[in-house]
Amino acid sequence: MTQFCLLFVLGTFVARAFAADPALPFAMTWSSKSFGPDGPWQAVQIGIGTPAQQVALYPGGTFRSHLLTPRICSNVTLSPNACFASAGGLYAVESSTTALGTIIRFPAATDFTHGGLQVQGTQGIGTLDQMIIGTSDGLRNTITVPNVTIAVYDDIAAVYPSGSIKALQVGTFGLGYLGTANQSFTQPGQPTINGSLIPGYLQAANLTPSNSFGLQIGSVRSKIKGSLYFGGYDQTRICGDISTQQGAFAGIEPDDDGKKGLIDLLDIAINVIDGSSPFNTSTISNLLATGNSSIGPALSVSMLPEAPYLDLPKSSCDAIAAWLPVTYNADLGLYTWNTNDPRYTQIVSSPSVLSFVFRKGQSNTQNITINVPFMLLNLTLEAPLVTSTAPYFPCNAQSNGRYSLGRAFLQAAFVGANWNANNNQGVWWLAQAPGPNIGSQITVQTIRDQDASISPSSNDWAASWKGVLVPFSGKSASTATTSPSAATNTASSLNTTNSSNGLTQGAKAGIGAGIAVCGLGIISLCAFLYLRKYNRKNETPLRGISTARTTASSINGVGSPHEKYRDGGYGPAELNSHEPAELNSHEPKNSHQIQNDQVQLVYELGGDVYK
Repeated sequence: MTQFCLLFVLGTFVARAFAADPALPFAMTWSSKSFGPDGPWQAVQIGIGTPAQQVALYPGGTFRSHLLTPRICSNVTLSPNACFASAGGLYAVESSTTALGTIIRFPAATDFTHGGLQVQGTQGIGTLDQMIIGTSDGLRNTITVPNVTIAVYDDIAAVYPSGSIKALQVGTFGLGYLGTANQSFTQPGQPTINGSLIPGYLQAANLTPSNSFGLQIGSVRSKIKGSLYFGGYDQTRICGDISTQQGAFAGIEPDDDGKKGLIDLLDIAINVIDGSSPFNTSTISNLLATGNSSIGPALSVSMLPEAPYLDLPKSSCDAIAAWLPVTYNADLGLYTWNTNDPRYTQIVSSPSVLSFVFRKGQSNTQNITINVPFMLLNLTLEAPLVTSTAPYFPCNAQSNGRYSLGRAFLQAAFVGANWNANNNQGVWWLAQAPGPNIGSQITVQTIRDQDASISPSSNDWAASWKGVLVPFSGKSASTATTSPSAATNTASSLNTTNSSNGLTQGAKAGIGAGIAVCGLGIISLCAFLYLRKYNRKNETPLRGISTARTTASSINGVGSPHEKYRDGGYGPAELNSHEPAELNSHEPKNSHQIQNDQVQLVYELGGDVYK
């Protein structure tokens, strides 16, 4: 009896010790592969089902995760020669002994990119299965999350402006939602079945300190590894100020009206951080609203890591593209880089950036700027989008009024959210992310249950890109000019390094050349008259001396001040309008009910119900 009491006391002490041990942030494992066909993009690696099926997923989206099934490969339209949808791995519900695919079958939204792509196909079917998620922090190996809410797709594709249909290649990994740990499904006379949302479950199981996440997707080309933590964030992935936004992060399914998790985008500019400018000016601003008075003082956008592009008004994309050596591809609604133009290398290898200016928090006086180097906007189109690989600039000119910033932007930005902050009203954060020179050290910070703010770091953004972005020397500046029409279109918005008063540098150079030519002519004339007089006086002709004519064109470094300016031939041109093909709508009238109307979707643990 005494021995039993001692064991009981010891067991109680150990249990209390473990209970007192605070939960730590949990780091996700990233796939060793990269994905396209418009990347390369990074994705997290998970195992799903029993036995575990390995699948790579883009982190992004609220509530459920979205997975592609092997049935997509049997669609000859989407997979005529190869099954591109298998790139990230496919999930077969019927092959998992832990799947509840036949018990719960509720319809899910067709477009899980929240308008980031134009998606059509059959509705996703909801199911539950366990997910095995890993960590790279060396403290734990894996965690198995039971009965995760997912949606599976047998037939789904992206539709581009030309009407071409291309298979999606990678699904998405849900990041949770406001105050929600799980979803519960009930049928008359049947026991309740719970579906887990990963960050909410981890907190409820005391495996992380909060229902939150911190994400920086990084860049394959620039060798910036992805970072995703639940219950915390890596502080080294932040440079400078942090903007705190109230409410939910990004869109919500299936009632996504495009108005969730918005932030005011005030302007887009081209800036050169160091060295000479490939654009012959250090700052080009007002690119967001150029040629479009309907935009007003701001454009509300959402952050969508599950979508690939910069989804902006076509007028904004065209205004940016007018300064770049790119060609508009009307079939895709995207722009391809002209790699033979000298400016291409000068722009994508130098500290030239596309700057996005946002309203900081709810302030109407403070802004925050996120700089995206053009190096990160030099991405690659692959099959099945194109027949041969091509570098492209990822501004989507066919966003159809659903404006957002996807993975192309988030390569250079940190985002995070605390779903439980402000009594489940939520907050989310946006900050500048560093370049590849962040070192191997990580500084993991905890997000507590009701934290509405996170701490910035002292990281220097310019230093994080030093040696990677090489300042342009300016030796080839004559080839690094934009077309006159492009400059004219944005002349009112330019802030150049030259003074707005007085003579321009070109005028000064012309005057200098003129003075030099006149002076040389006077000297030559005087010499000619003196020699002529001398010859006549001595009545002996000079032999062996010829008179050379000197012109302005023969003076090194000086050309005619009236020489007509010639550009590189990449000015903006009138584009044909290509409206996207009309898509069939597969959105359910009430996508929260089971198809037989017998299953009702409810929430536990403070979960929000759909309205």
